[in-house]
Amino acid sequence: MKTILILTDFSENAAHAALSGVMLGKKIHANLLLFNANVAQPVAPAYAGGITVIDNISYMDEENKRQLEQLADTLKPFLSQEETEWRPSLHFEEGLGGLALQVKNLIREKDIEMVVMGARTGSGIDHLLTGSDTYSVIDGSKRPVLIVPAEADLAHVRKVAFATNFIEADIKAIHYLIKLGHIFNYHLEVVHINLLGEDDITKDLRKAEFMKHVHRLRYTNIEIKELYGKDVIGRLNKYCEESGTDLLSFTHYKNSLFSIIFRQSITKKAISRQKVPLLVFPSKNEQD
Repeated sequence: MKTILILTDFSENAAHAALSGVMLGKKIHANLLLFNANVAQPVAPAYAGGITVIDNISYMDEENKRQLEQLADTLKPFLSQEETEWRPSLHFEEGLGGLALQVKNLIREKDIEMVVMGARTGSGIDHLLTGSDTYSVIDGSKRPVLIVPAEADLAHVRKVAFATNFIEADIKAIHYLIKLGHIFNYHLEVVHINLLGEDDITKDLRKAEFMKHVHRLRYTNIEIKELYGKDVIGRLNKYCEESGTDLLSFTHYKNSLFSIIFRQSITKKAISRQKVPLLVFPSKNEQD
């Protein structure tokens, strides 16, 4: 049975994202797995009565399990709410080590459909899910990663924007979005940002081939848009705000324009302030 992996650091943002994960699980008939990565292990001296490192790890392990159980209990009443008859099962786990590696292992070992996590806030030390952790999860994931800001409401998704550079591999992500579109009945806008001053001599050829694939999908509630701006993320954010977009999506390609932009600190700040949820597809997405 497919499963939505919900990452939590026990922050308010993560709890809000977990509620979005519950809603998605009910909509797409997927079970839920809450997961916390115990990545912060302070070293304590083992002399003069001080606790040992093993004792400290054991204490944090028990504390994390207690908080996971508490979060699961908070979410359980929402499993049977709303119009759908499907009630997902809810389990929780915690692990020791880096977040990205543990997510990669869970995807390999379990039938993970999607990864859900809260957007970062503050300086990056307020929560374990910092901006670098968010990027590392996206960079190593073979499943779509949904990043949910605190203000976002995914209960009623009516408009989704997918940013593309007319690359053929993006068709796989659009296939996935169309499957969700049949469930949520949203309007899908495939958006291309033309950077001012950029001379992309192959764009028209790529677009023509791209459009052939899109037309074969036979999804009537889809639209192609061309926008212009000085930078991709800034223009997308502005477009989402002006158009009332409920979800922004794109494919993450290593060493691509998106990955280069994402690594820049100015873009990380923009994403940390992003009010629209982000659904990021991996370039090696193994979904059907």
